[in-house]
Amino acid sequence: MLISQEALSKTQGKQGSSPLSFAELRRRLGRPSGLNDAHRQRLRDLSRRAARVRALGDEYAGVELSEHVKAALGEAELV
Repeated sequence: MLISQEALSKTQGKQGSSPLSFAELRRRLGRPSGLNDAHRQRLRDLSRRAARVRALGDEYAGVELSEHVKAALGEAELV
């Protein structure tokens, strides 16, 4: 059975992390009090991903989240 590219593109992206865009997160980080639970969850997910990238070592060991993200989440929440 063949599935069109259009049908595939509509179904992709609906699994996994929240559909919040990086641009939206950047806008919200300018005013951390405006972050809701969905934004914080997305930042936690990104924090976990960054930790996995750092674990690769070598040139990836320096991957860090911005100070704005760290401040928004609080150091205790970061992995």
